[in-house]
Amino acid sequence: MLSVCIDMMFSHLDFYDRIEAVRACGIDTVEFWKWSNKDIEKIKNSGIRVSIFNMDSSDEKLSYDLSRGILNSGRAEDFVVALKESIPVYKALGASAMIVLIGEHADYDAENVYKCLTAALPLLEENGVTLIVEPLNDIDRVGYSMPYATPVFELLKRIDSPHIKMLYDIYHQNMMGDFSMDEIRENIKYIGHFHVADVPGRHEPGTGNVDYVSILKEISGLDFGGYVGLEYRATRRDDDTFGFLKEAGYLV
Repeated sequence: MLSVCIDMMFSHLDFYDRIEAVRACGIDTVEFWKWSNKDIEKIKNSGIRVSIFNMDSSDEKLSYDLSRGILNSGRAEDFVVALKESIPVYKALGASAMIVLIGEHADYDAENVYKCLTAALPLLEENGVTLIVEPLNDIDRVGYSMPYATPVFELLKRIDSPHIKMLYDIYHQNMMGDFSMDEIRENIKYIGHFHVADVPGRHEPGTGNVDYVSILKEISGLDFGGYVGLEYRATRRDDDTFGFLKEAGYLV
């Protein structure tokens, strides 16, 4: 299944016009970042599917802190507050998962991350919600607390819940020299979503050195029921960048 990040792609259009642009390409699902600055009713009424978005809050400070270190600093109460506020948005849009970020400018603290995620588990189970934890490269996101996949997989195995998985961003892991198809195969049950963009540049596949056709073909043969999300800055018309998807058998 394919999903297009409309915060990054089709950026020459008004945000809500991007929904129709995606649909015109034969893709029926979008994703975005913050929900607090979006018209959720407008997205819902468009009839488009929504795969993922960031866990967020209408409180501006809490919204900011969610992307800067609540998880890594162990602020479990604040984390649960934001989750409670985000769940109605998740349900209204019929989303598949919500992104949570570990934080930055502090050493990775697995115990604090574990504390926050396990505090959220009862709400996740009760409401049928899935969180996906995302490592980001610490080159683009200077000081990101955990840019590597392996420690996050280790944490997810410890939690061992279908409601908490990883957003495996192939771009970020390649930027760190950390991409491993073997690791993906071994941990596919802990992956809830993939993101694609080429390296270097974060442009469409085919502009850099990542063999996305081979990678996507291999992912399609795994026991993976989530989305492959397109999150890149196109160097030409966005709807003219999907050749790699057709070659990999993901788009007609």
